[in-house]
Amino acid sequence: MKDSIYKQVLTFVFIFCLNLQAFGLSHSMGVIPIDTLKSKADKKLDRQNERDIFKSNNKRFKISFDYVHATLDTEISFELPEGNLHSVISLENDLGLPSNSYFFTGSFLYRITPSSGLYAQYYGINRKENTQTKRDLIFKGEIIPAGTDIEAHFNTQVISTGYLYSVLKNPDAHLGFYFNIYLMFLETAVQSAYGYQDLNVELVAPLPNFGILASFKLNKWLYFNGNIGFFALKLEDFGGSLHNLDIAFMAKPVDWLGIDLSYQVFDVMVEFPSDDINTKIDYNFRGPSIGLSFFF
Repeated sequence: MKDSIYKQVLTFVFIFCLNLQAFGLSHSMGVIPIDTLKSKADKKLDRQNERDIFKSNNKRFKISFDYVHATLDTEISFELPEGNLHSVISLENDLGLPSNSYFFTGSFLYRITPSSGLYAQYYGINRKENTQTKRDLIFKGEIIPAGTDIEAHFNTQVISTGYLYSVLKNPDAHLGFYFNIYLMFLETAVQSAYGYQDLNVELVAPLPNFGILASFKLNKWLYFNGNIGFFALKLEDFGGSLHNLDIAFMAKPVDWLGIDLSYQVFDVMVEFPSDDINTKIDYNFRGPSIGLSFFF
């Protein structure tokens, strides 16, 4: 069900970005008469003028902070290569971790030139809970009987940073593509009278994450902002995918400040061997957020 909803939102954002690009091109290009075709020297001068205007603009940095109220869904599965052991654990239903959480996310944008820049994102969620197991659980091959008092935690830290290329630079609209590298740290553990079982994932994704950034001015003070990214990797003993989505309306009461109301989605799945056991973590959150953006 969540994949179907996500695909519908992805289709909507993709169509919107195409329409946005067409809008910007139609307003910024217009109809060019044949006698206005420019020489290489004229085009070079235009590019230099564009750079000079861009450098005089003191709004090349954007830093955003969002406070998210999210619904979380986390599953871990363990399976021996021979297939004779299989266990699926829901961290919310089986280990008692809260299914709703408040946390901060952040992003950073720096426009180096009219067409290029740097873009970075951060997600961080830590959860911890003391509970009693409702059923027998198999965690990394160890059996934790029903009725056992346990302490469980699941910590997530995700950082991505990379290059932004802008294809549409209309004053009232912006469309850009970013290519980021992901650093992802996932840690979970269960402590009980039967011992301490921990599971750590430290992943540096050397392949670029692909994403789209879009901004559209609706009126004098209201903007629509969209961001969607995706990443997938499959190796012999490791595989994974990651999707993120952020749709926001931003009010700008002054030039240097934006107030954001948004809906965020973050979904990550990784598969890897751990102590000769094939392990899979499927983790996602989604929910509304409120935040501030600073321009300087």
